[in-house]
Amino acid sequence: MSVSQATLPPRRTTIKADETRELILGAAELRFAATGFYPCRLEDIAEDVGITRTAVIYHFQDKETLYNAVLEKLFTQLNTRISTALDLPVDLPERIEAAVEAWLDFAGERPTLMRLFMREVAGSEGGLRQEVQQYVEPMFARLIAALSEGQRSNAFRAIDPVQFWSILAGASMFFIMDAPLLANAETIARLDTYKQELKRVARQMLSVQDEKI
Repeated sequence: MSVSQATLPPRRTTIKADETRELILGAAELRFAATGFYPCRLEDIAEDVGITRTAVIYHFQDKETLYNAVLEKLFTQLNTRISTALDLPVDLPERIEAAVEAWLDFAGERPTLMRLFMREVAGSEGGLRQEVQQYVEPMFARLIAALSEGQRSNAFRAIDPVQFWSILAGASMFFIMDAPLLANAETIARLDTYKQELKRVARQMLSVQDEKI
């Protein structure tokens, strides 16, 4: 064969399987966010995608595996946004504001994550599940480290980094929880105004004097 296997296009069955998996994740994300884990049925998710329950189980062993895969996808995407903001080649105050903006932008695009996370928090009397901690802890560790860096350089006033990010996260979560599950033009417009206000709040908490925004 003159053409190497590496240059051949992927088999159609592989592409279809990948597409189906993504469709299942998308449908499950909406279902879990709307109803919570326990009321959600694999049959409903399968119906949303237009496949059978058996086909869902083929891709995901059971409902818990599917639920954790949804969380993994969402938190991985959010962590990427946050990391990109904190790695920008700008001054630290601007990176902090970029992280706040990245958090809110993603929350507006994917309000499902905020709803899922709130459900996790509400049911975490003994602490967040390990499946959630593995995504949340590294993200907050980076945010806390960035704030601590600013305090060491006297760019920010002394404020508990955990409290700072908890205040902003809580404020954004309650705003998103009051918005429709699916983002629309009205929600996005309201979110943009809210984002500017929350950035001003963050600046005031850190005593960062910047009137550009």
